[in-house]
Amino acid sequence: MNRIRRFIALGIFVVATLGGSTLLASDPIGRWPTGSWSSSATGHQGPLRARIRQVDSDTYRAVFAGRFAKVIPFVYPATLTRVPGTCNCYQSSTRLPLLGEYRMTASVTQNRFYATFQGRKDSGIFRLSR
Repeated sequence: MNRIRRFIALGIFVVATLGGSTLLASDPIGRWPTGSWSSSATGHQGPLRARIRQVDSDTYRAVFAGRFAKVIPFVYPATLTRVPGTCNCYQSSTRLPLLGEYRMTASVTQNRFYATFQGRKDSGIFRLSR
């Protein structure tokens, strides 16, 4: 049993020491300058970018900015909360004026942010990269 514990501890140490970027790969903090959004309900789509800052160890504040119908700008603020037991999955629920509640589930790697969203009459995808 001690041999197994030592092996697991050694594996964690090696990943933390040599593969440090793997542990930080799910960190969503920073600018996400390139991206797009698309609605599967309406077929609308457009450019998207985001800026994310850390609030505490499991909570992040995101501000998404994009364009609807190629000319109408929008800003979508969201509080992302880490899904318990995961290192790169986040969820959000935001009430938007006139549109109701929007829920988001996101998966984050070092250079990719992928999220699905669901609203009362809409659903779709956010794709961002850096």
